[in-house]
Amino acid sequence: MNNVFEKNLIALEQKNKKLAERLKNYLPNEVPQIVQENGSYNILYKRLYIHNKINPLGEAREIFSMAVNEPNSIHVIYGIGLGYLFQFSSQNSKGVVILYETDLNLMWLAFTLVDFSNEILKKNIYLTDSYDDMADAIYQKSGVKNTPQLLVLPAYRELNQQDFSALVQNLQKTVGEFAMDLQFTKEKFYPALQMMIQNIPNLLKELPLALFKDLYKSKTAVVVSAGPTLDRNIETLKKHRDKYVLFTVGTALKTLYANNLTPDFLCIIETFDSSRQVEELDLSCVNFITEPYSNPAIRRFKYKNTYSHISANMPINHFLADVFGFDISEYWSKGTVSHTALNSARLLGFSKIVLVGQDLSYVEGQCYSKDSAYKDLICNYNKESEKWEITAKDMDSFANAISPSSDYNTRLADAKFRLDRLNKSLYYVKGINGDMIPTEVVYASFVKPLSEYAKHFNDRIYINTSLVGAQIDGFKNMPLEDALKDSEEVGNISLNTDFKYDKENIKKELKLNLTELNKSAEYIDTALGYIKNLRNILRHSSEINADALKCLKKISQNYLYLSGEFSTKSKLFDFMMAEDKINLDYEMKMVTEFNYNNVQRICNSSFDYYNNAKIKLANISNLLGDVLNESFNSES
Repeated sequence: MNNVFEKNLIALEQKNKKLAERLKNYLPNEVPQIVQENGSYNILYKRLYIHNKINPLGEAREIFSMAVNEPNSIHVIYGIGLGYLFQFSSQNSKGVVILYETDLNLMWLAFTLVDFSNEILKKNIYLTDSYDDMADAIYQKSGVKNTPQLLVLPAYRELNQQDFSALVQNLQKTVGEFAMDLQFTKEKFYPALQMMIQNIPNLLKELPLALFKDLYKSKTAVVVSAGPTLDRNIETLKKHRDKYVLFTVGTALKTLYANNLTPDFLCIIETFDSSRQVEELDLSCVNFITEPYSNPAIRRFKYKNTYSHISANMPINHFLADVFGFDISEYWSKGTVSHTALNSARLLGFSKIVLVGQDLSYVEGQCYSKDSAYKDLICNYNKESEKWEITAKDMDSFANAISPSSDYNTRLADAKFRLDRLNKSLYYVKGINGDMIPTEVVYASFVKPLSEYAKHFNDRIYINTSLVGAQIDGFKNMPLEDALKDSEEVGNISLNTDFKYDKENIKKELKLNLTELNKSAEYIDTALGYIKNLRNILRHSSEINADALKCLKKISQNYLYLSGEFSTKSKLFDFMMAEDKINLDYEMKMVTEFNYNNVQRICNSSFDYYNNAKIKLANISNLLGDVLNESFNSES
C-alpha cells in the first residue's frame, strides 16, 4: 500500500468506513491507463479519455461554473477520474459536495495517485459508491429551496450511458420524494395540527383500527384505487362480491356506487376538504377509516362506524399517541391513502390482499377511472411540444369535482393549479410489460414503498390486477378473475368491542401539553424585544457595530433554544413552527458574513418567525382550550 493510498483511506475511514474497507481489499479487474498530454495527466479507460485532452482542470472549472454556488447548494459529482472536478468543487463549493463513484477500478486508481485527504476530511464532503448512501446524504441536506445539481464529465456520460440515464431518473425520483416530504412538512404540519386538535371530540368516539387485528384471517381483501383499469374489473368485482371485503380510496368511490358496488371500508386521509368525493352518497353501511389529522369536513357524513388509522410515519400522530396512550407501531403508511388502505387490510388479518386500479401510471391516455372524481383528466403526447401532457376533457366538470368552493373562478383557478402541478410532475416508470410508461412523480414514488411493504410483511399473498400499469415487485401480477376464484365466502364478521378511552387521563395530558406550549410566550416576547432593539440600531447606523452583534447573538441564542431544546419538550410548538423554522434556517445558512444587508435580512426573517409564532400560539392555545372546555366538560 503506497503512502498516498494509505493517507486517503485513513481520511475516508472517518467518513465512510464501509467504502474504505472495500477499497483497502479491492483488486482491480481492469487497470485504467495513465497518459500524459499537454503537461497534464489523464486516464484512458475502455478506449475513452476520461478528462479533456487539452485542459482537464479548465474543463473542471467550466463544469463547476455552470452550477449555482450558494451556502445551501448540493453539488453531486458523478465519477472521480483523476479528481480534477472533485477537488475543484471541494475547494470552491459554498455548500455540500457528494462524490458518487460506482466504478471501483477508477476510485482505486485515483486513490493510489492523488492525495485527496484534505478534501475528504472537510465537513461538507461526502464520498460513496452506493446510491442509497448518496440519497441519504442528499436527504440530510435538502430543503424546499434547494435541489441537488449533478456535475459530470462528458466522458462519464459516454462511458456509462445507461447508468447515467438511470442515475438522472433515480435522482429526479429521489428528489421528488424528498421534496414532497419537505413540502408536506412546510405546508401541512401546522394546518394538520389544527385539524387534529379540532378532531379530538370525534377521535374520542372513534376506535383505533388495531383493536380488530387479525379479525379477518384466511379472508380476501380487495383494495380499489381510481386507476383506469378499475373500469375493466367492475364486472368481475360484481360477480365475486361475496368472496372478498371491499376497501376503497375516496377517488374511486363514485365509480363503485355508479356500478352498485358498496364498499365495506372507505379510506380518506387528506388534509384538504375532499368531501366532494362522497357527497350525495349513502354511506350509512360503510365503515370509514381515516387519520387523526384528516380534514374535519370529511367526518360530518354519516358512516356505519369510524376507525382511526394513526400512521407511525406521520410525526404529528406521535403527539396524539402520547396523549391518548396509543401504540402506533402497527400503523405502517407512507402518507398515501392507497398505502393506508393496504395496511388496514393487512392489520385486519386478510391472508390475500388484491389491488384493483392501482395502475400508478396513465394507461392508454386515461388518468383515472371513467366515473371517478378525476374522470375528465387525459394524458396524451403533444407533438408540438414533444412532451406528454395532462389536460381536462371538460374543465368545468373537473373544477367542480375537485374544488368545494361556491365561486366559479376559484374552482377554475384550483383546477388550473392542479393541472399545472400534475404536468410539472410527469415521470416514467417501468411497466409490468417491461416498457417505460408515463405517470407523475407522486405515483412513481409509491412504487418502491409498496414493494418494500410486501417484502417486509411477507406472510400473506399480495396480488396486483393492473396488467398494464407500473411493475410493483412483491406483488403477483394476475387477472382479477384468477385472483378471486379460489377465495372463500366472507360471511358475517362484526367489529365489536367494549373499548373505552381514559378521558380523564387524556384531559390531563392535553392540559400538560398546553401548559408547556404556553411557556414559549415568554421567549417569543423576549426575542421580539431584541429584534426591536436591533432594528433601532440598524436604523441609526449604516454599519454593523458591537451593539448590533450583541443583539443578533441574543436573538440567535433564543432561536436555538426554542427550535432545539424547547421543541424537544413541546411537540406542539415543534409542529406549529415547522414551516417557519425551515424558512429561517434557510436564511441563516445563506449568510457567509455579517455585513449590514445580511444582518438586516436575518433581523427581518427573525421577526417573521417570532411574529408568526405569536399568532400561531394564540390560535393553537385557543383551539385546545375550546376542546378541553367542550369535550371534557363533564369531567371538569
